[in-house]
Amino acid sequence: MEAQTIIGIDPGASGGIAVYNHKGEITAVKMPKNVEDLSEYLTYIKTNFNKPICFIEKVQSFHSDTDDGGKRFGIQKMLANYEQLKTVLTLSKIPFVQVYPQSWQGGLNLRKKGESKKDRKNRYKAAALKYYPELKPTLWSADALCIVQFGRLKFNTDVDWIIERLPPAAQKEIF
Repeated sequence: MEAQTIIGIDPGASGGIAVYNHKGEITAVKMPKNVEDLSEYLTYIKTNFNKPICFIEKVQSFHSDTDDGGKRFGIQKMLANYEQLKTVLTLSKIPFVQVYPQSWQGGLNLRKKGESKKDRKNRYKAAALKYYPELKPTLWSADALCIVQFGRLKFNTDVDWIIERLPPAAQKEIF
């Protein structure tokens, strides 16, 4: 199979985008602040790198998220940003797979119950450092880097999992 460019997106406002290109190089950028910058960056990737495919963390709300007005507003904004990301990926003609946090965390053996958010984020940063020491991962880049690693793992061990989650036209383009 021809070398892929794998994009990992942690869609939160303090998240990031990591790119493992077909040459084996890894980069990460903070989540662009507006749609124009996001579109420009994704167009650059599509134009300059081989067969990009994106693994984007799936964002969803839970019934428990609607109890607090401020939290509800934050969740609604996050969902709107997520939909915007999917639209820009589609318009950029970059196929994407939506990945639940439990999937990528479990796939990399990073799931651990009962720890604080701070401890969890630091553990993901340590994992990203193990995968990509040349990049010196940060808290904002760690999840995106781990999502890239998950995507690479799926390409090497379970391509059918990816194919099942892509639309037919994207399957033909990638595979």
